Amino acid sequence: MIKSNLGKLVLTTPLFFIASCNAAQGTSQVIFKCNADVPTPIELIISKVGNKFHLAKFTINAATVIDSADFKAVEKSSYHRFLVTEHSLTFNEGKSEVIVSDYYSEELDTVTKEKTVTLQKNEIKKYWVCDSTAISKLASIEDF
Repeated sequence: MIKSNLGKLVLTTPLFFIASCNAAQGTSQVIFKCNADVPTPIELIISKVGNKFHLAKFTINAATVIDSADFKAVEKSSYHRFLVTEHSLTFNEGKSEVIVSDYYSEELDTVTKEKTVTLQKNEIKKYWVCDSTAISKLASIEDF
């Protein structure tokens, strides 16, 4: 029985390795996820496939707002000063801009952690602070 279990392990280990390598090349990784209820309910998901960032989902009141294909430019920026760090990713289409941000501060003996979404479309600006379920991996992205 030990030989058969060891044999199965030896035979299946390469299959797991090959499957995980193939999955890493073709799957998407969630970089930023936000849900908020105020001022209106939103859900936003940004994913990375290969070297490209996609606005995979952006809904306001359960209606799709903007399709990722609309965006011509994506820009990552970071800001750091003593006790403050902010990372943001901007999707720009000319008349429409979506900015997601991960802000951290320890100023004035208060720790502030906020993940936010800003939408500017047709000169109207809307702003949301994400709820506690938000995910951000913006800090792990190199500036480009």
